[in-house]
Amino acid sequence: MDLTQPKIHVPASVAEKVIHTITLLLIIAAFVYTMMVYPGLPEPIPIHFNAQGDVNNWGSKAIIFLLPAISLVLFIGLYFLNKVPHIYNLPVKVTEENASRIYSLARTMMAIFNFEMAAIFTYVTFEIIQVAQGGSGTLGVWFIVAVFLVPLGTIGLFIQPMRHRQ
Repeated sequence: MDLTQPKIHVPASVAEKVIHTITLLLIIAAFVYTMMVYPGLPEPIPIHFNAQGDVNNWGSKAIIFLLPAISLVLFIGLYFLNKVPHIYNLPVKVTEENASRIYSLARTMMAIFNFEMAAIFTYVTFEIIQVAQGGSGTLGVWFIVAVFLVPLGTIGLFIQPMRHRQ
Protein backbone atom coordinates (compact mmCIF):
# COMPACT_ATOMS: atom_id res chain seq x y z
CA MET A 1 0.00 0.00 0.00
CA ASP A 2 1.31 3.38 -1.00
CA LEU A 3 0.67 5.66 1.98
CA THR A 4 1.13 8.70 -0.24
CA GLN A 5 -1.94 8.02 -2.37
CA PRO A 6 -4.38 10.92 -2.15
CA LYS A 7 -7.35 10.35 0.10
CA ILE A 8 -10.28 11.84 -1.80
CA HIS A 9 -13.97 11.05 -1.84
CA VAL A 10 -15.11 9.46 -5.09
CA PRO A 11 -18.88 9.00 -5.22
CA ALA A 12 -20.25 5.70 -6.47
CA SER A 13 -21.07 5.76 -10.16
CA VAL A 14 -24.46 4.67 -11.47
CA ALA A 15 -22.80 1.54 -12.89
CA GLU A 16 -21.29 0.71 -9.51
CA LYS A 17 -24.66 1.15 -7.77
CA VAL A 18 -26.38 -1.06 -10.35
CA ILE A 19 -23.71 -3.76 -10.01
CA HIS A 20 -24.00 -3.72 -6.19
CA THR A 21 -27.79 -3.94 -6.42
CA ILE A 22 -27.66 -6.87 -8.85
CA THR A 23 -25.09 -8.61 -6.64
CA LEU A 24 -27.21 -8.22 -3.53
CA LEU A 25 -30.32 -9.44 -5.38
CA LEU A 26 -28.36 -12.49 -6.58
CA ILE A 27 -27.31 -13.31 -3.02
CA ILE A 28 -30.88 -12.88 -1.76
CA ALA A 29 -32.12 -15.13 -4.58
CA ALA A 30 -29.55 -17.77 -3.58
CA PHE A 31 -30.80 -17.70 0.02
CA VAL A 32 -34.47 -17.78 -1.00
CA TYR A 33 -33.98 -20.66 -3.46
CA THR A 34 -31.92 -22.59 -0.91
CA MET A 35 -34.58 -22.10 1.78
CA MET A 36 -37.31 -23.22 -0.63
CA VAL A 37 -35.58 -26.49 -1.58
CA TYR A 38 -33.97 -27.22 1.79
CA PRO A 39 -36.86 -29.26 3.28
CA GLY A 40 -36.81 -31.62 0.28
CA LEU A 41 -33.05 -32.14 0.17
CA PRO A 42 -31.78 -35.59 1.09
CA GLU A 43 -29.32 -36.22 3.88
CA PRO A 44 -26.37 -36.18 3.09
CA ILE A 45 -25.71 -33.84 0.16
CA PRO A 46 -22.59 -33.40 -1.98
CA ILE A 47 -20.17 -30.93 -0.43
CA HIS A 48 -17.11 -31.35 -2.64
CA PHE A 49 -16.43 -32.12 -6.29
CA ASN A 50 -13.21 -33.26 -7.98
CA ALA A 51 -11.75 -31.61 -11.09
CA GLN A 52 -13.96 -33.75 -13.34
CA GLY A 53 -17.07 -32.57 -11.52
CA ASP A 54 -17.71 -35.85 -9.70
CA VAL A 55 -18.81 -35.78 -6.07
CA ASN A 56 -16.00 -36.90 -3.80
CA ASN A 57 -17.35 -35.88 -0.40
CA TRP A 58 -20.76 -35.75 1.25
CA GLY A 59 -22.01 -33.89 4.31
CA SER A 60 -24.98 -32.54 6.22
CA LYS A 61 -27.59 -30.73 4.18
CA ALA A 62 -27.28 -27.75 6.54
CA ILE A 63 -23.96 -27.02 4.78
CA ILE A 64 -25.99 -25.81 1.78
CA PHE A 65 -26.35 -22.42 3.51
CA LEU A 66 -22.58 -22.00 3.86
CA LEU A 67 -21.87 -20.72 0.34
CA PRO A 68 -24.66 -18.10 0.32
CA ALA A 69 -23.50 -17.01 3.80
CA ILE A 70 -19.88 -16.70 2.64
CA SER A 71 -21.14 -14.81 -0.39
CA LEU A 72 -23.00 -12.35 1.83
CA VAL A 73 -19.99 -11.82 4.11
CA LEU A 74 -17.75 -11.24 1.07
CA PHE A 75 -20.29 -8.82 -0.40
CA ILE A 76 -20.42 -6.78 2.80
CA GLY A 77 -16.64 -6.77 3.18
CA LEU A 78 -15.95 -5.80 -0.43
CA TYR A 79 -18.77 -3.25 -0.39
CA PHE A 80 -17.18 -1.38 2.51
CA LEU A 81 -13.66 -1.85 1.13
CA ASN A 82 -14.94 -0.17 -2.02
CA LYS A 83 -15.48 3.02 -0.01
CA VAL A 84 -11.75 3.44 0.67
CA PRO A 85 -9.97 3.06 -2.69
CA HIS A 86 -6.98 5.04 -1.43
CA ILE A 87 -5.84 1.93 0.48
CA TYR A 88 -5.80 -0.27 -2.64
CA ASN A 89 -2.51 -1.51 -3.99
CA LEU A 90 -2.87 -0.12 -7.51
CA PRO A 91 -0.62 -0.78 -10.52
CA VAL A 92 -0.16 2.92 -11.26
CA LYS A 93 1.04 5.98 -9.38
CA VAL A 94 -1.99 7.80 -8.04
CA THR A 95 -1.70 11.58 -7.96
CA GLU A 96 -4.11 14.39 -7.14
CA GLU A 97 -4.65 14.82 -10.90
CA ASN A 98 -5.58 11.21 -11.71
CA ALA A 99 -6.98 10.03 -8.36
CA SER A 100 -10.64 10.53 -9.24
CA ARG A 101 -10.35 8.56 -12.49
CA ILE A 102 -8.16 5.79 -11.05
CA TYR A 103 -10.29 5.36 -7.92
CA SER A 104 -13.49 5.32 -9.98
CA LEU A 105 -12.08 2.56 -12.20
CA ALA A 106 -10.83 0.63 -9.16
CA ARG A 107 -14.21 0.90 -7.44
CA THR A 108 -16.04 -0.35 -10.53
CA MET A 109 -13.55 -3.22 -10.87
CA MET A 110 -14.11 -4.22 -7.24
CA ALA A 111 -17.90 -4.06 -7.70
CA ILE A 112 -17.64 -6.37 -10.71
CA PHE A 113 -15.29 -8.68 -8.80
CA ASN A 114 -17.84 -8.76 -5.96
CA PHE A 115 -20.55 -9.75 -8.45
CA GLU A 116 -18.34 -12.46 -9.95
CA MET A 117 -17.71 -14.00 -6.52
CA ALA A 118 -21.42 -13.96 -5.69
CA ALA A 119 -22.23 -15.52 -9.08
CA ILE A 120 -19.66 -18.29 -8.57
CA PHE A 121 -20.94 -19.13 -5.09
CA THR A 122 -24.57 -19.01 -6.26
CA TYR A 123 -23.81 -21.29 -9.20
CA VAL A 124 -22.00 -23.82 -7.00
CA THR A 125 -24.92 -23.78 -4.54
CA PHE A 126 -27.35 -24.41 -7.41
CA GLU A 127 -25.18 -27.27 -8.71
CA ILE A 128 -24.96 -28.88 -5.27
CA ILE A 129 -28.75 -28.76 -5.01
CA GLN A 130 -29.16 -30.23 -8.51
CA VAL A 131 -26.83 -33.14 -7.75
CA ALA A 132 -28.43 -33.69 -4.32
CA GLN A 133 -31.82 -33.95 -6.03
CA GLY A 134 -30.51 -36.62 -8.39
CA GLY A 135 -29.60 -34.42 -11.34
CA SER A 136 -26.27 -34.28 -13.06
CA GLY A 137 -23.88 -31.50 -12.17
CA THR A 138 -21.91 -29.47 -14.67
CA LEU A 139 -18.98 -28.56 -12.44
CA GLY A 140 -15.72 -29.70 -13.96
CA VAL A 141 -12.46 -28.54 -15.45
CA TRP A 142 -14.14 -25.80 -17.52
CA PHE A 143 -15.68 -24.37 -14.35
CA ILE A 144 -12.35 -24.34 -12.51
CA VAL A 145 -10.73 -22.59 -15.47
CA ALA A 146 -13.57 -20.04 -15.61
CA VAL A 147 -13.31 -19.36 -11.87
CA PHE A 148 -9.70 -18.27 -12.41
CA LEU A 149 -9.93 -16.65 -15.83
CA VAL A 150 -13.03 -14.49 -15.34
CA PRO A 151 -11.71 -12.51 -12.33
CA LEU A 152 -8.24 -12.29 -13.90
CA GLY A 153 -9.83 -11.04 -17.11
CA THR A 154 -11.73 -8.40 -15.18
CA ILE A 155 -8.53 -7.22 -13.52
CA GLY A 156 -6.80 -7.12 -16.90
CA LEU A 157 -9.62 -5.13 -18.47
CA PHE A 158 -9.37 -2.48 -15.76
CA ILE A 159 -5.59 -2.28 -15.43
CA GLN A 160 -5.24 -1.22 -19.07
CA PRO A 161 -7.42 1.92 -18.73
CA MET A 162 -5.70 2.75 -15.42
CA ARG A 163 -2.31 2.75 -17.11
CA HIS A 164 -3.60 4.66 -20.12
CA ARG A 165 -3.09 8.41 -19.65
CA GLN A 166 -1.63 8.16 -16.19
